[in-house]
Amino acid sequence: MSATDELRCPVCGKGVVQDLGFDAAATTDDGRPVQDPEAREWVRFTCGHQAEGSKLETADQERLDVERRSSEDTTDPPSGEPR
Repeated sequence: MSATDELRCPVCGKGVVQDLGFDAAATTDDGRPVQDPEAREWVRFTCGHQAEGSKLETADQERLDVERRSSEDTTDPPSGEPR
């Protein structure tokens, strides 16, 4: 399978990736979602279909669509926001 195929909708094969996210039942004290091990990754496609992945705690780490950062790549949050 090519990288292009992985970006296509698994249902119809026509749509392309539009958005990635996770279903978050847990939230912080101020209501922001928390990506915990129980969360499932989802991918929304331009055709309107949505595919759901495995729970993060059981997902293959080599296949997760995550952004990996090292500590030198991160920045401090804007002033006034909790760390």
